[in-house]
Amino acid sequence: MKTKLFTAFIIFSLCFMLSKAQAQDTEFNRSFGIGAQVTNPAGISMKGWLSGNRAIASVVSFNLSENNSSFYIHGDYLTHKRYDTPGWDVGFLSYYYGVGGRYLWRDAGFDDNFFGIRLPGGLNFTFTDVPF
Repeated sequence: MKTKLFTAFIIFSLCFMLSKAQAQDTEFNRSFGIGAQVTNPAGISMKGWLSGNRAIASVVSFNLSENNSSFYIHGDYLTHKRYDTPGWDVGFLSYYYGVGGRYLWRDAGFDDNFFGIRLPGGLNFTFTDVPF
């Protein structure tokens, strides 16, 4: 019963977030984006922009199987710094860094809960004119 309620809650939450998702515009007035993370753990990724260079990002992933269920979530506070890329009409390159936390729950015959600190960093390419 708990698994069915949990699954219904996740589906309802994702539907609500998808209805609120907006695309980026060319003036960099970003508010919210949603996508997919294909690396481990694979799941739904979301990013909410607080300002032109600050954002909160998260990933939600779950696996509901009979012998090995799991739920993963992480949230990060990110700062983006834009590279000076003159002559690039398609978009711009920036790097980001931040701090966050993560939580992993597993039910593999015994309950395991893991909390941790994240220190994310990487490169980000933002398109200035998206044709779709």
